[in-house]
Amino acid sequence: MYWLSGAEADKLVKSVEDSYEKIKKSGPNPIKPTQVEKSKKKTVNSLVG
Repeated sequence: MYWLSGAEADKLVKSVEDSYEKIKKSGPNPIKPTQVEKSKKKTVNSLVG
């Protein structure tokens, strides 16, 4: 988390760059799309049935 004010444009740029690098290093999402689809179906089925 970053605490910034409107007058700290340089700090904002640095915090965005740092966050981007952390996300980039973490790699792809470990949840496969098929797992997400199965989860959605379970949720819909539990609401309907």
